[in-house]
Amino acid sequence: MTSCLVAALQQGNLPDALLCDIFFYQDDEQREAVEKRVETEAKRIENLSAELHADQAADGIGLIARVRKHFRDDPPFPIYAYTSKGPYLLHREGFDQLEELNARWLFKNKYSPQIERHRIIEDVEDFRERHQITRRLWAVAWRTGLVMAIFGSILGVVADRVARYFGY
Repeated sequence: MTSCLVAALQQGNLPDALLCDIFFYQDDEQREAVEKRVETEAKRIENLSAELHADQAADGIGLIARVRKHFRDDPPFPIYAYTSKGPYLLHREGFDQLEELNARWLFKNKYSPQIERHRIIEDVEDFRERHQITRRLWAVAWRTGLVMAIFGSILGVVADRVARYFGY
């Protein structure tokens, strides 16, 4: 399976995106046993989430929403859902909300501090670059609009004078 994908990529058949499952169990029985066990444990954790009232404590989602609203849904910096418990205690609605808010996931204690720092620095640089381009485009658009308004006004006055001269 993986050799087919690599061969297709080498031939220049590039996808728009690649979603890659992580775990591939060759033994069908083992795969089914693992899936069943994970499903059982996931239900247990979901019950724990309800017991801990995690949905009532997920105030970070509201904070992210307020920050995005403050910046008219386009903040000039990345926003992370920085959590260790989120993958276990959030329900589908919480995941959906964070996805709709374009929050980036960063899991506590899953990466080394160096990797976290590297990812954040790269994201900040990408956001700054994007924001600077947007700011430059607005500045150019504003200047162009101003110049065109002045030019249009002058042209209007000249056209009016020419029309009066010829009796129109």
